[in-house]
Amino acid sequence: MASGSTAQVVALQALSVAASSASGLNPATPIYAVVSSDTFLPLATPDSWGEFSAKYETQLSDYPQEYGAYQPYNKVKRPIEVMVQLIKTGSDLARFAWLAAIQQQESNSPEQLYTLISPQLIATDYSLSGLSYETRQDRGSNKLFLNLRFTEIPQIASSSGTYTDTLSANSSPVSQLGQLYTNAMSAATTALVNAKSFIMG
Repeated sequence: MASGSTAQVVALQALSVAASSASGLNPATPIYAVVSSDTFLPLATPDSWGEFSAKYETQLSDYPQEYGAYQPYNKVKRPIEVMVQLIKTGSDLARFAWLAAIQQQESNSPEQLYTLISPQLIATDYSLSGLSYETRQDRGSNKLFLNLRFTEIPQIASSSGTYTDTLSANSSPVSQLGQLYTNAMSAATTALVNAKSFIMG
């Protein structure tokens, strides 16, 4: 592990210890939100939140490794998935309209990316990849439990505009297209072919 990464781990561990001993560093009310990453508008405003549940997975190479040959590229990180539960209480009409608004938002903008906020997680650029809901008599018939699955969308910086002084694509004259040469052409032969193409134009 690089020294910079080690320093970050130590700093986060120290922050955890400090926050545990100084309760004033924690907000009085836990903060939960699902907002669009570009406009920061909320996807929905529930009456209460269930806990966020994040799932981290990596794909390991499945072939035998020589001793000491195990490297980071043998362990590929998969997109993180976060399950979020939202709870809506109210009349049948209120719960119907609330759920329909979320479904309509997803239908209108399926490519929308979201930022997820909870006391244990701040995650940016996640796409809504699953939705399910239920009502249960043992929990109250006027409560709707909505489960949303968000999947991380890994993104990298665009190379557009990064490179200057690039060469444009170029090809031989159209009249030479489809010609087959069985051996390498000399510079003189190439010049004669180009001259013929120019004269015959």
